[in-house]
Amino acid sequence: MNFVNKNICFTLLATLLITACEKPAPQALPPQGVNIVIAIPEDLPLKFEYPAQLVSDYDVVIKPQVNGVIMEKYFKAGDYVKKGDKLFLIEPYKYKAAVDAAWGKALQARADFDNAEKDHERNKILIAKNAISQKDFDTSLATYKSTKATLESARADVSNAKIDLDYTEIKAPFDGMVGDALINVGDYVIASSTDLVRVTNLNPIYADFYISDTNKLNIERNLQNGRWDLQNYKVSFKTAEREYEGELYFIDSVIDLKSGSVKAKAVFDNSNSVLLPGTFVTLASDGFIQKGGFKIPRIALMQDQKENYLYTISEESTVKKNVVKVSYQTSDYVIIESGINEGDKVIIDNFKKIGAGSPVRELGAQEENIQAHIASEIASENNETN
Repeated sequence: MNFVNKNICFTLLATLLITACEKPAPQALPPQGVNIVIAIPEDLPLKFEYPAQLVSDYDVVIKPQVNGVIMEKYFKAGDYVKKGDKLFLIEPYKYKAAVDAAWGKALQARADFDNAEKDHERNKILIAKNAISQKDFDTSLATYKSTKATLESARADVSNAKIDLDYTEIKAPFDGMVGDALINVGDYVIASSTDLVRVTNLNPIYADFYISDTNKLNIERNLQNGRWDLQNYKVSFKTAEREYEGELYFIDSVIDLKSGSVKAKAVFDNSNSVLLPGTFVTLASDGFIQKGGFKIPRIALMQDQKENYLYTISEESTVKKNVVKVSYQTSDYVIIESGINEGDKVIIDNFKKIGAGSPVRELGAQEENIQAHIASEIASENNETN
């Protein structure tokens, strides 16, 4: 083989090796299809929910004010009583005797006072005529004042004895429902110590709940800067039977440092006594309006360690990251206060395949099959290349 033939063979061999080592250039993936919602500003109602417990404004365990044996019980457990209704009777006999004794002492004191008063009036006339000595006059004056003080003390003893006698009848301090008696007829009770019965006022009934300090500050801030409005505010909760509407009764002005929350209270009509203290409910507050907010599906909202954000489609048909401020959210949607504008195309799916700057195209419902076909073709080409 001559020199020329050798060069030709070498050239052909090199060409074959280079051709064999070359791979086809990778194909750029087409823009990912995404579904969107259009950002439209609206005045949107807001509802806040809080766990709450129903409580009574009056709920007491009654104790006796005097010692003695229980003679009568006038109620059954669960009865509804009015203020002043009799509940128990403590043996009154010794207290009636005490009233009679005090009254007798008061009568004696009155007689002594009347006599001293008459003597003193006569002595005032006599001292003016110098018919008695100054010492006799001073003595009559002292007797007058002493008997007057004794009479006042005797009258006070009568009043105290009557009060103790009145306390032998245990009466309901307010309208409410009585529980089961905590003692029996015949038991000896001790003043201010023995528990007799629990009385609970059921109408109205209150719901105690707590608002976090951040929520309270957020509500105040948005109302002050005009982003929120307040219209026909109400509070409510639902039971299995019906929905109850009430009124906000109280919001504390002090934040509890331990819980980081503010105590609040709502009041509800309970004239039929169906609602019972101690029941736990979910309290909803309605009436706040987000002015010019954007209602976006909850699935569209993303978060990192620093911020909340949404993906929108830019004019160049690429993904744009929008840092947003959320004013309200539920499990289904969020209300965006700022960070997007009217008409923005907010992406709501396909987040695993896109990121900021990725090319995308709007995917209508009729294009879903096309998108699936494109994905299948790309997968097939990748398999052939490998």
